[in-house]
Amino acid sequence: MNAALLFCSVCLVAGGLLLCEHVLSRRRPALAARLARAHGIREATLGAGTGIPEPVRAWTARARVSYERQLRLAGKSEAPEQFLVKKLLLAFAVPFVPLLPYAAAADQLPSPAVVLVLAVAGFWLPDLALRAEVRQRREALFLDLPEAISVMALSLRAGQSLRQALELAARDCEGALGDELTRALSLARRDRTLGEREALVVVAKGTGEPALARFAELLAAKESPYVEFLRSQGRELRSEQNRYLERAADRAYLSMHAPLVPLLAVLVLLVSYGFIHFLSQTI
Repeated sequence: MNAALLFCSVCLVAGGLLLCEHVLSRRRPALAARLARAHGIREATLGAGTGIPEPVRAWTARARVSYERQLRLAGKSEAPEQFLVKKLLLAFAVPFVPLLPYAAAADQLPSPAVVLVLAVAGFWLPDLALRAEVRQRREALFLDLPEAISVMALSLRAGQSLRQALELAARDCEGALGDELTRALSLARRDRTLGEREALVVVAKGTGEPALARFAELLAAKESPYVEFLRSQGRELRSEQNRYLERAADRAYLSMHAPLVPLLAVLVLLVSYGFIHFLSQTI
């Protein structure tokens, strides 16, 4: 009973830590922290630490850069350190979810091997969720792009400039694409050496979506007028989008009927066994 009580106490502590981490991760970092991250001061401070072996330091730097890029592709504002803390907390808390009822019922602690396997699974769960969010964001960018191009074409036909067309598309398109267009316009306002088209190319390449990057590069290479160009791009992207949706529907159809395969296999085996048993009894 004492072991089960200790197990429950540890679960409560882990749950409290996860709640605190969730609340703190939703808070926007301070201005000084954001400026330090933007200018690389934090990386220089970490790299200057003593007592850390060089291979470990190099692996940590590569992992941080990789997680920073994936978080950016997923549209998240949290730092790689926060993501790593979440991974460690989940590795600590996930084993307790299925093993807590077992410890309370059996009045004994589970096997360390089972705890280790569940801890490793919990450590990698955030990575799987992050990859899924990256795929969903890229899909949202791809699916919303033809509508944004149509809005830009209508705005240009009404006599507005390209900047005004991009601003209208950013306001009209909700979600990931609107955020990226707003980021491109903000970059063009901050950096006087970049125009709207060049800033859109920089932002589009950072999203990891090939269709958006290709459109931004073609727009940057195109000279005014843009209306016919936008119309042709919209038609091509809608055709590509239709093909993508057809493939997605086929995959959904197959995944929906996949559970029927083992059921049909079991049914065929049962019928075959019954038929063979019937022949053996009658012959």
